[in-house]
Amino acid sequence: MMSEKRRMHPAAIVVGFFRQLRELLFPIILFIFFGSTGDGFFGTIYIIVMGIWFLGLIIYGILSWFRFFYWIEDGEFRIESGIFVKKRRFIRQERIQTIDTSEGIIQRLFGLVKVQVETAGGGNEAEAVLTAVTKEEAISLKEELLNKKKEEETDSIGEESLQPAEQVEAPRPTFAITWKALFIVGTTSGGIGVVLSAMAAFLSQFDQIVPYERLMDRFGSFLQTSVFLIASLVFVVLFLSWLISIAMTMFKYGNFTVIKKEDELHISRGIIERRQLTIPLERIQAIRLSQNILRQPFGFTTVYVESAGSSGGKEADFSTILFPLIKTSEAENLLKEFVPSYKFSNELHVLPKRSLIRYMIRVIVPALIISTPIAYFFQPYGYFAFLSLGLAALLGYSQYKTAGWGVVNEQLQLSYRHLSKNTVLLSKKRIQSFEQKQSFFQGRQKLYTISASIKTGNGGKDFRVVDVEKNDGEQVYEWYSYSKKQGNVG
Repeated sequence: MMSEKRRMHPAAIVVGFFRQLRELLFPIILFIFFGSTGDGFFGTIYIIVMGIWFLGLIIYGILSWFRFFYWIEDGEFRIESGIFVKKRRFIRQERIQTIDTSEGIIQRLFGLVKVQVETAGGGNEAEAVLTAVTKEEAISLKEELLNKKKEEETDSIGEESLQPAEQVEAPRPTFAITWKALFIVGTTSGGIGVVLSAMAAFLSQFDQIVPYERLMDRFGSFLQTSVFLIASLVFVVLFLSWLISIAMTMFKYGNFTVIKKEDELHISRGIIERRQLTIPLERIQAIRLSQNILRQPFGFTTVYVESAGSSGGKEADFSTILFPLIKTSEAENLLKEFVPSYKFSNELHVLPKRSLIRYMIRVIVPALIISTPIAYFFQPYGYFAFLSLGLAALLGYSQYKTAGWGVVNEQLQLSYRHLSKNTVLLSKKRIQSFEQKQSFFQGRQKLYTISASIKTGNGGKDFRVVDVEKNDGEQVYEWYSYSKKQGNVG
């Protein structure tokens, strides 16, 4: 029992110290590089201020740990914290949905875990976080908080004892990604853009230290005449960014495993930081299959779970990766095994031919508006900007061919594309609202935009298909509006 007040492991002081350093990283960098004005008196003041700063972070961490308590009392998980102002938080046991654990570098050094307590209708942050507790204590906390039917289970012991002793538990559905598949995930992800942005932001902070203008004045004429050198530098930067992106993916999703235990999905991943997420099947609002332009030609897809808030769902706006990379042909069987209430189908209602021109206009016109001034002001090379019109036309056609919908029994399937192709599976009882819209120009073409909304955490998500046939839009609307409209449609 955990009715007595408890403190976290002292390693929480170290975790808190590094968390404070991370939050203050940018001002610390500025202070280190620009705070010192030389030797002598000012140099001494600089060292003293830095020492006081770091000492203050350590003292704050120790006091925060010393004043932090947690315990279970009267069906509530209670937390008491605060150095100068005492804060108390009481979380009713019946509101707690999941308790997830993760292991960062510091936790792994001490054999500890980080615990996050998630509640029904939780926001963008976990309801309660214990940054460093023992694994045994985490297990005890999870069992005591989530075991709401302890008395019923105790009463059923007699019935369980009547079962044959040699009865073996059925094997649990398990999915584990191979290192080969994980490498493909890294090579085909969009992480290179994130790495390049981070590198640009980092270098921009040192324009007062690195004499960029002097370097350009000295080597500018040489660089202008050496196209090969510039192309080589660009290639090296892109290649290094690509390798860093792959490494980041491997570290983040290494040892990725999904295990279905009764009515829950248990997801674990990570090499440096190990994370364990729990997603109750009843909180799944939708399943989304996503194929970017690099993976689709090879028949690969990534499967996401859209859930009503969880620690895992905080990534990608409450989207949790269920399968990082699978063959699209395997999706139907894997979904049947892990989330049997959602069924993937390749048979969809396509859009009418008159919708094609609208898809083309929506992407070609913006490309033309952007390309024209570039071609005018940067002649003659600016004319290459008009190549974007061909790419825009290709994208518009692909968006048109991808879009579609399907209804089977109590499930709606929507397919659409921005840059990546997305297929969303929505259970009728999970759809918060369904909207059927028609603009003036759509009305002249007898077309509709259909949109389904689901709940995710504090807000929601909308999935829509544009320019469907008028009769098709009305058919889906009737399926959602009237409970008697069941069975196959179309």
